Amino acid sequence: MQERKNYTILLVDDDPLIRGMISRFLSMDERYEIMVAESGDEALAIMEQTKVDLILSDIHMPGIKGFDLLKLVKQHYPETKRVLITAYNVEDYLDLAMNYDIGNIFVKSAPFNFSELDIILNNLLSNNIFGLERHFAKDANIRRFSVYRPDNLAADAQEIVELVDDTDRGKKLELVVVELLTNAMFYGVRNEDPENRQFWNFDFELTEDTAIEVAVASDIEKYAISVKDRGGRLKKQEVLYWLNRQIAQDESGMPLGLFDTHGRGLFIARRYIDRLIVNIDRDRQTEVIVINYLNQDYSGSKPIFINEL
Repeated sequence: MQERKNYTILLVDDDPLIRGMISRFLSMDERYEIMVAESGDEALAIMEQTKVDLILSDIHMPGIKGFDLLKLVKQHYPETKRVLITAYNVEDYLDLAMNYDIGNIFVKSAPFNFSELDIILNNLLSNNIFGLERHFAKDANIRRFSVYRPDNLAADAQEIVELVDDTDRGKKLELVVVELLTNAMFYGVRNEDPENRQFWNFDFELTEDTAIEVAVASDIEKYAISVKDRGGRLKKQEVLYWLNRQIAQDESGMPLGLFDTHGRGLFIARRYIDRLIVNIDRDRQTEVIVINYLNQDYSGSKPIFINEL
């Protein structure tokens, strides 16, 4: 008797070359049963007959577009995980991602980042999204420590960044880490009001249970830093909203969020870092992971990875 596959993935793309390339790669994983469709209508017909654990759909297709297809999937099959994939600039879709509640948009880079696709799909299917170990081999060296006080975050960020070997991007990385530590400590744990920042209290020390958890890892391809708080107050819709505010423009051509007092830290991280990953378990924990690649192979359009359990 043939053993049943753990997960069924439905790949939807009207380009036969892309469809064949991705399906062949995913089929090498014995846990996956891969089904393919070349249109939204064909995908929906398959889902009427087969339980699908995750749908991976192109955005631009004849007939039903990717966003509309995933909207229908959410309505009729709410347990199915949803990921979009595109060869175009993801920034152009931030407003649609917010309106359609899509947290993951993968990019068809050249060369194609098969390793990244495998990690993202596996994390979603297993509901195991937290931790740098999800993005590195089992034998990777992951260094961990905690941040308790808010009065020395710049020095903490410098110490964290010194653990990775990237002098070209070191200062930008320090700025990003300061923003992430500040967000985690003051919003994630303390739930401070961003509109009253001038009244924040900086004279406190977090406990062992509430301290900000930091992890740093690297391999021959990339390095990553994660910042995790135990508040879990961030929401996927908020992240998409803040990112879009810095992209969308008013009538004069200025960003809508130019003078926003909140949300700029995530935008800065996305702008300066190759990969920004936000993992949310509401009211329990929030983890922000930043990843930089050591070469320029994947330096084009950046994907969106915002996961909310």
